Amino acid sequence: MGFGDKLKHLRQEKGISRKMILEALGYTSQSYVVDAESNKFVPGEDKLQVWARVLDISWDEMQDLLLEARLEELGVTDPAFTMMFKEVPRMTIEEKRSLIRAYEAILKSRAHKRGK
Repeated sequence: MGFGDKLKHLRQEKGISRKMILEALGYTSQSYVVDAESNKFVPGEDKLQVWARVLDISWDEMQDLLLEARLEELGVTDPAFTMMFKEVPRMTIEEKRSLIRAYEAILKSRAHKRGK
């Protein structure tokens, strides 16, 4: 499930219309929300903060959704690894990103070794 799928699911779960998101973002065309929810792009931080307010979730919860989607993209299926990111209270977003980059580097190195 991509990040856009997660946004859409949460929006629908909370009974929030696309129109409510659009109005809060200051858009009139539904294409922005439709494209974001279709995983065509990830909105910028400023837009996601508005989205979080409309969804009535904290910025930390929004970042958790982003993190979960990124880990799923990488094929991380170990729930303990995912929970580590959520449960370590003092880990900054920069530290989380560093760990993800390290994990990506390991995956890339493994793929390179298999290619030889």
